Amino acid sequence: MNSHRIPKPDVSILAAICILLFCLEAAVLNYEHVYKATPDYSVRVLTRAIQSGDEETVTALVDDKAIAAGLFDGMASRGGGIDSLPVLQLAWAPLRDDFITDSSRLFHLTMQKEKDDADRAGAAENVRLRLQALGFPFPVSGWHYVSSRYAHKTDSSHAHMTVTLYNERLDRNLTCTIELTRTGPKQWRITGLADAPAFISEINDAWDQRLAAYNRPIQRQLDGLIKIRNVSATLVKGSNHQTFLRITYTPVFEGKPEEIREIRGVYELQRSGDHAVLYSGTLRLTPAASGKPHTSQFLLNPLIPSQYALMSRENLDDTRSQLRVTSVTRQDGTTLSLAEKLPN
Repeated sequence: MNSHRIPKPDVSILAAICILLFCLEAAVLNYEHVYKATPDYSVRVLTRAIQSGDEETVTALVDDKAIAAGLFDGMASRGGGIDSLPVLQLAWAPLRDDFITDSSRLFHLTMQKEKDDADRAGAAENVRLRLQALGFPFPVSGWHYVSSRYAHKTDSSHAHMTVTLYNERLDRNLTCTIELTRTGPKQWRITGLADAPAFISEINDAWDQRLAAYNRPIQRQLDGLIKIRNVSATLVKGSNHQTFLRITYTPVFEGKPEEIREIRGVYELQRSGDHAVLYSGTLRLTPAASGKPHTSQFLLNPLIPSQYALMSRENLDDTRSQLRVTSVTRQDGTTLSLAEKLPN
């Protein structure tokens, strides 16, 4: 009779299986107890909740009011001066509160897909008006998440993450660094922007470039009629503690000045480092002899933070002046005019 022998187990195969099972178990434990406790996982959960319209989860993972407050403060700080005088902070407090309230309402209406579009449009218009009061062309809608980098912890309860967003109106990807705060053993919440002024500057630059591209055909025609050269500015102290911003510029006519009825322009004084607008004013230029210096003067208002900051200066060494012709009306009534904002 043939005898049947039970083969001896291959020790090497058993060891490999044990090692594989051990690695799988370690991976599961690592996912459950390590990765799920990271800010990266919370952001991943957030993006899924936004896509599915899970307002409850989004609200738990995003402090929308804190983000709105940070944006407002970042926009206000670009002009400077708001922290220089308590009365300025008091004067701006209602606008800040309204901006936070309106932004929060728009945020939640956007999440509620069943809401009437008219409600969202009304909330967006309120936010736009608050932004207009601040003097910044910040696009309210059309934002989409693109990607994010790995978060890095600044301490045991806080982390930063660089996020890339796309805006439809600007047609550009923009980056911002979000701030995350630990709210539980396995949960992190977005509580603000790590550098709001930098994000605002990036948006402002993108807006300016987009608007300049849109206005380029009209700009070429205006340049063919008149150019502004040698623009400079000085501070002039007057009586009764008044301070004036005096600008000097030289218009050069390329065509026939007698054919022009009216010229309008916008003057801006910018900080050299970040191009923040410290002063902006419109003025009317009268057709005059080409190549001769002209002077205009603006009275600064101490209740406007950026202008109060200017009044406190000794000089304008770290600034630059820019005067742009925005419209020209000919004697026959035809007008060439630059758009002040991007079309919807």
